[in-house]
Amino acid sequence: MKKRHARVVWIVLWFWSVWNLSTQSAAQTRPSESVLEGAKKEGSVVWYGTMNVTDARKVIEAFEKKYPFLKVNLYRAGSQPLLNRLTAEYRSGRYLADVTETNILESYFFQKKGYFQPYRSPEARYFPAQFKDPNGFWVADYLNFYVIAYNTRMVSPPNVPRGYEDLLHPRWQNLIGLKDDTIRWYGTLMDYWGEEKGKSFMHQLVAQNPRMIRGSYGLISELTAAGEVAAGIVLAATVETLKNDKKAPVDWQSSVDPAATSIVGLYLLSKAPHPNAAKLFIDFLLSEETQRLFVTMNRVPARTDVKPKSAKLDPAKLKIVVINPEMSERFERYSQEFREIFLSGR
Repeated sequence: MKKRHARVVWIVLWFWSVWNLSTQSAAQTRPSESVLEGAKKEGSVVWYGTMNVTDARKVIEAFEKKYPFLKVNLYRAGSQPLLNRLTAEYRSGRYLADVTETNILESYFFQKKGYFQPYRSPEARYFPAQFKDPNGFWVADYLNFYVIAYNTRMVSPPNVPRGYEDLLHPRWQNLIGLKDDTIRWYGTLMDYWGEEKGKSFMHQLVAQNPRMIRGSYGLISELTAAGEVAAGIVLAATVETLKNDKKAPVDWQSSVDPAATSIVGLYLLSKAPHPNAAKLFIDFLLSEETQRLFVTMNRVPARTDVKPKSAKLDPAKLKIVVINPEMSERFERYSQEFREIFLSGR
């Protein structure tokens, strides 16, 4: 009887502890009354984003449904044009943006200039340390992995490139596609391998006479799938979309080392005119529900409790090396080296 009573007590305590933890979690992620009331008074939030308009509209619709007292105003551009616009606004003293979503590499110098302020979102605890700034300036919105794509009809299983050195085999002569400004990838390999090994590899790679392509990584993925090139340096999520959604003959190996990882980060502007609404918006973008929405857009979430659509894209299963913001200090040098090695004389 005593054992049965003890078992009942244990079960009750277990359910109570689970309920208590979930309640605490919900309380921690719920916005404070001061932020909520402040956001209601502000009435809107201005988002400077790099996400395509179609996906951004889905995010805005979900946010405005959750917070009907707020309207999101979107300005969409690439990372550099977006940051150029911020520069012009800050020079003129005309502060419009509240939240910006852009690559952490391009944003490095803007952070040093004081364009952003720290904000430690309660959602940030679900993100690994390498996916957020230690001083609270940014948290990863989503991730991009640089990998080697290959055409599955042109490349037999024994010849699949499992690492970068495999591309140096004579069979890849004239068959590799490379974006003509792949500086982030170049710089990551140089930092990871060191200058001697890195430059040796790059010089051997250019001897393979790769096709230098002006355009997006998506274009190189499509050219690889079409057989215009047999392999290329691309973004993994695009390959997964082509392979799974369009049944294209293209794939990639998760063994590549390193998988250079580009982070699109979220920043709160230091002169944000709607700071409380901005905090709500950042929390929402980092929340589980929005990170799951990103998965439906074929994006790679950075939250540990949200898995990508394809198991291959799980960062925990890859040999990732984050493209460090401090690479910006060496970016001009890497750009010059890349041009001299890959574009000189072409």
